[in-house]
Amino acid sequence: MDGVLTPSISSFDPRHRISVTRPRSSIGASLVGAVLLVAAAGISDAQSQIQVGTFAGTGEAALADGNRQAGQLNRPHGLAADSRGNVYVSDRGNHAIRVVAANGEIRTLAGSGKQGKADGVGAAASFNQPIAVAVDRAGNVYVADRDNHVVRLIDPSGKVTTIAGTGSAGFNEGSATTAQFNQPYGVALSPDEKILYVADYLNHAIRALDLPTKQVTTLAGNGKAGFANGKGNQAQFNQPYNVKVGANGRLYVPDQNNHSIRAVEPDGNVSTIAGIAQSGMVNGRPADARFNNPTGLIVGAGRSIYVADRNNHRIRVINSLGDVGTIAGDGTEGYQDGVGAAAKFNRPIDIVVVPDGSFVVSEENNHRLRRLDLK
Repeated sequence: MDGVLTPSISSFDPRHRISVTRPRSSIGASLVGAVLLVAAAGISDAQSQIQVGTFAGTGEAALADGNRQAGQLNRPHGLAADSRGNVYVSDRGNHAIRVVAANGEIRTLAGSGKQGKADGVGAAASFNQPIAVAVDRAGNVYVADRDNHVVRLIDPSGKVTTIAGTGSAGFNEGSATTAQFNQPYGVALSPDEKILYVADYLNHAIRALDLPTKQVTTLAGNGKAGFANGKGNQAQFNQPYNVKVGANGRLYVPDQNNHSIRAVEPDGNVSTIAGIAQSGMVNGRPADARFNNPTGLIVGAGRSIYVADRNNHRIRVINSLGDVGTIAGDGTEGYQDGVGAAAKFNRPIDIVVVPDGSFVVSEENNHRLRRLDLK
């Protein structure tokens, strides 16, 4: 298939290992090295190394700040992490942006728990199903405010402003105040933090907001659902659910209804990393692998990618050679902490790596954040 990255080996090789690089500090300090290692070799070997636990949330859908025994979430979706171990959560069902500290304590950064569209500070601001977040090195939080069809900014004081979109669904380029989106689902910053990329879900496109000039353009996709590699408007997506950026500026997109993982170069050229627009659950080479509505991912060193495979209720891995494996989850929806395949998820949505090297995964139907550690 055109654009698929073809590996040079047909199965996982125990000589290869995958590492995840810690994110850069939100205050500019570089965090060192690859911290979480899992075998890119036999799938059972990889799963046997991953301990899944509960990080935050009680399992009940509610809006409550507090520690691990009291703090509650409601359909947590997109995640971002800063250098202090804080995890920012787009708490979709609560129409709020939450922050989970390294000890699992939850607080509300902005939003009242009721849907709306109001700028303001803290609880005076309102969102309508916020679905993704990105945080910069200064502590500013960018929000994909899905049903308001806008991009919002929360500064470190908790003040919320609208920075792009008219509030009406559409597919227009131009100045940030006149540009339109149709359900923005993902946001990610370029390495220099000058461009905010937006996964524009129902426009089936990846958009770019130039933050200094406040101009919105379309990087890839043409507004029509499809599955095509190519450059710019020659490429097609089918409901891109999220977007993340690697250290080299390359974008990675879980293309939900194409059941595939796509790559977008900074010049707009799109290729397919794994999956072929057919749902399923298959590990192996990229053209043979199958996902079922992938919704989130994190990019590691050497182009290793960890995927929240939502409807397969698993965490998958694509190694640097393109092969696909599974590191956690048994494929049945449920809630169970444990090692590798003994763990259960219920619609994992997104995944981030925190400074100590652990993964944090959001779970829509368990209303929790889970934590994956090297055993």
